Amino acid sequence: MNRRKRVWNHVTNIILPSVVFSGVAGAVTGALIFAFRVISEHVIEVSREIFLFANQNPAYIPLVVAGAVLVALVVSLCLSYSPHSRGGGIPTAVALMRGLITFHWLRNIIFVFTSALLSYLCGIPLGNDEGPAVQIGTAVGSGTTRVLGRKHHLAWERYVMTGGATAGFAVATGAPMAAVLFGLEEGHRRFSPLLLISSLTSVLAGMGTLKVLCYFADFESALFHFEVVEVLPLSLTWVAIPIALLCGGFAYVFAKTTRLVRTVMHRIAKNVHPFFKVAPVFALVALVGCFSYACIGTGHSLIEALLEHRVVWYLALALLLARSVLVILSNDVGATGGLFTPLLVCGALIGSITAEVMILTNVLESQYFMLLVVIGMASFFSASVRTPLTAAVFSVEVLSGFHNVLPILLAVLISYIIVETIGVTSINEIAMEREVHKQHKGRTHRAFDVHVTVLPGTFAVGKEPRDILWPPFCHVLSVRKGNDEKDSYEGGALREGDILRLNFTTYDAARTAEELCAILGEQEIYGKK
Repeated sequence: MNRRKRVWNHVTNIILPSVVFSGVAGAVTGALIFAFRVISEHVIEVSREIFLFANQNPAYIPLVVAGAVLVALVVSLCLSYSPHSRGGGIPTAVALMRGLITFHWLRNIIFVFTSALLSYLCGIPLGNDEGPAVQIGTAVGSGTTRVLGRKHHLAWERYVMTGGATAGFAVATGAPMAAVLFGLEEGHRRFSPLLLISSLTSVLAGMGTLKVLCYFADFESALFHFEVVEVLPLSLTWVAIPIALLCGGFAYVFAKTTRLVRTVMHRIAKNVHPFFKVAPVFALVALVGCFSYACIGTGHSLIEALLEHRVVWYLALALLLARSVLVILSNDVGATGGLFTPLLVCGALIGSITAEVMILTNVLESQYFMLLVVIGMASFFSASVRTPLTAAVFSVEVLSGFHNVLPILLAVLISYIIVETIGVTSINEIAMEREVHKQHKGRTHRAFDVHVTVLPGTFAVGKEPRDILWPPFCHVLSVRKGNDEKDSYEGGALREGDILRLNFTTYDAARTAEELCAILGEQEIYGKK
């Protein structure tokens, strides 16, 4: 390939998808999530006032519960029309980024936006920021490639979707570096130059857009408003260990309960209309909320309350159990929202319980209470989602943990070792299994072993096989360069005319062939053996 062709290939297959399209996706995501955050905060405040009014006026409780059932009807209709707008937004977004499922991007944006706001109105205990934001960002990334790069969208789409997803995470949480790590560590479980460029570009564009809009709208973009001023002495670093042990153990219980509930619900309500699954949970959440608003809602205000004031340990334990059950039920029936904030709430409550016990037994001074709450949040997030790097960086960026990195890292490491040792499935992976199963229900799983050629000017030229987002479950077994056949990871960057031996399994052979042609050039995929 001569120099001019090489430059043009870099422009069309690196700069366009990873910089231009990802930048556009990030900016659009930033604007949409800004609007979503502003509206959702107003909706949540209205919801809080409704439940507090019902608490003070018990005669209105039946009316509030009936209203929740009516809202559940609308939400169930949204879920019927747009199935992928259900449940936690991050698991669906990750499944999309990995190419495990497909969706209608515009429909997804509309119904995630709508059904999430309706869920918050009813006090459903799912997050109002990160989950829907990541899913909306993923949909924006898909829409950007399909509108602006129609011819190449299947080769570029998942890179730009990753950029949109990370921008959504950054804009929602105010943690740009954690967002980039999230896209790599949780989104794809790999590090790649193209993914890194796409994520960084989108995050910069999204955060820039958010800052500009917040400036003109006088809106506070920070996720939490607190600062941990106390620095834990080195001699007390060990206090992170019991928190980590409790977080790792509870992450195991949480994951097992989630899977158990999902299995039972699938058996008893397999062919039931979504309304008859959603309505009972919405009614239950509304009823509980009329007596204790702390048990419902996104949990954002509860975290800030825990950071500001000590809570009696048995009250914190009751809140932990009640919220965990409601979160699992709400997510299982498909209520739209995020799992990120609810997981932080669980960690905060575990940290609060541990700190309160230590203070009561004179093991620890009360001035370190806030820090132990922060350690609990980082530790439980690491254990339940199995993303230690993201959890550690997030704790520094957002949870004011810069001066207490050592105890936070210790807690994150121990809780992660626990779940890794006993084999706890990530809560996001459990949710993804449902989405993938629903998408491919009734389809036949087929295996293929094919030889394909890297055609001139295609997306694969100049990239190493490990840096390309191949179709799901597709493996490059070897690369033949002339008469020299090498292992795919020893053969260097792909060049025109290289012959690849691919092995993959797929539910949709036609779509997989279309994806491979978008990456390698138009050719007969199944004609060569």
